[in-house]
Amino acid sequence: MIAFLAGFAAFESVDHVRSGASRQKWVFFGGVTLGLGIWSMHFVGMLAWHPPFPLFYAVDRTVFSVLAAICASWLALYLVADDLARQSLFRRGLGALLVGAGICSMHYIGMAALGFSGRVMWDPLWLLCSFVIAVTASWAAMALLARSGDGMKDLMPRLMASAGIAVAICGMHYAGMRAFMPEPDALSLHLPASFSGVTLARIGVGNAMLFTFALLVVSYRDKARWIQKAGAAQTESAESARKLDALAAASKIAASVAHEINNPLEAVTNLLYLAQMGNVGESEREYLAMAQKEVGRIASITTHTLRFYRQQSGPAPVLIPELLESALVLFQTQLTEQKITLERDWPEQTPQVVCREGEIRQVIANLISNAIDAMPDGGKLRLGVKPVSSGIEVEVADTGRGIPAEVRGRILEPFFTTKGRNGTGLGLSISAEILARHGGRLDFESGAGGNGSCFRFFLPFTPEGD
Repeated sequence: MIAFLAGFAAFESVDHVRSGASRQKWVFFGGVTLGLGIWSMHFVGMLAWHPPFPLFYAVDRTVFSVLAAICASWLALYLVADDLARQSLFRRGLGALLVGAGICSMHYIGMAALGFSGRVMWDPLWLLCSFVIAVTASWAAMALLARSGDGMKDLMPRLMASAGIAVAICGMHYAGMRAFMPEPDALSLHLPASFSGVTLARIGVGNAMLFTFALLVVSYRDKARWIQKAGAAQTESAESARKLDALAAASKIAASVAHEINNPLEAVTNLLYLAQMGNVGESEREYLAMAQKEVGRIASITTHTLRFYRQQSGPAPVLIPELLESALVLFQTQLTEQKITLERDWPEQTPQVVCREGEIRQVIANLISNAIDAMPDGGKLRLGVKPVSSGIEVEVADTGRGIPAEVRGRILEPFFTTKGRNGTGLGLSISAEILARHGGRLDFESGAGGNGSCFRFFLPFTPEGD
């Protein structure tokens, strides 16, 4: 049972390494626990031998024996901890060889700590048998451990692996004892600085059980945190998926409404034109012109709304200023209501960029929307376009509240938002992904405390790979 529990605790620590946790910490404590388990099992197992004299062990060799077991166990776990999932036969075999060597070293150094009045002889065949049992059973334990799943999903292979390591430790011990042949009249010597076997067994059991149960408690507390974090991430992912579905549905509805509005708008436009051409007064003609202008503005909004939903099948040459203007049509009401002044900064003639028009318009609209949200009390929105050596650089800058320093490093992460329930956290990450597909990039500068933000993206004249 001691060997089984020590092996189980050590293999639990391996599971943490495979999951990307602190490798050095878990390998070290796993090695210490397995080494102490081997050591403790040895001295408990020695109590099963009832010679006609008490057994006394030298302290120095006893300490050396436990250090040998711990070092071999630590090195074995270090070699195989993160390699088991890749089924590396070489490293698994090397780990089994080290564990087997550690078990044998512990046993025979521990036996050497016994001082006898007569000679002690060893049976070579049983010596070899003990080593083969230790290595073979350790290899079987490693193979079973490799089949176990991560976390708490697949416990049975890990239990079987723990039974395998227990067989390795116990099988080696009793085969080694069969090889042990003291002279019939030999007695165990009580030398200075030596302990009785019963005392060492008690010490060994106490230390092994303390480390084993402490490691298991820490391990399962850590796994409980994994499960909690995984549950929170799953909930967040489901909520984000729900929001994405809602956005997709809203986009389809908006496109459908825009399409349906277009037909009566055309009819109203024609009727207004006919009314304007009829016999009406000057003031009525002016009102009709104003109505026709407003109807034209509605038609422009519906047209651009449809463009957002109807994506092109492939890249085509476009002018970035035209995309900026078409996106601005959708935000005119917000700009007016929030008293935001608009500044356009680009040359009269800009070279065309080959891109997917709908995707880049989506990027621009998202950046403009974020800039407007950052200026609820008014400010200035600056749109800039600047040709550079290999493409076009576009700037969307605001004079809003800026981005706090503590969140700037996460602002492009998927699902991260500073807007609370009003945001999905996907706009900037999707924009960055769209630009990356075009061979471009998205950068930003911001200063908290009302200094505003400037988002800047680059697009090559021709997308990479096209």
